[in-house]
Amino acid sequence: MDKLELYRSCIQTLLEKHSQYKSRNEDVENELFFDPIRDHYQLMRVGWKGLERVYYTILHFDIKDGKIWLQHNTTDIDVGQELLEMGIAKVHVDPFWTQVFQGGI
Repeated sequence: MDKLELYRSCIQTLLEKHSQYKSRNEDVENELFFDPIRDHYQLMRVGWKGLERVYYTILHFDIKDGKIWLQHNTTDIDVGQELLEMGIAKVHVDPFWTQVFQGGI
């Protein structure tokens, strides 16, 4: 498996895993978006809580410049560590995110 295929596979596996955590509200669901052509990957929560619209990104990854970029994380999950455990080296993750999950910035 080449590097890009490994990245895509790991990100999709991670997002599928975290999409299993359901909202307490049955009218709110998780949606997965995988775009392997442009390398954008998202887990979103959408639906209704009473009359209030629920629509937000939980996790958003991009693959660009040969690295994985964590664009958004609204969880307390250390997805950087999860990617490391899946075989993604720290040097293959964007520099800002590397500093964040190493405790910097």
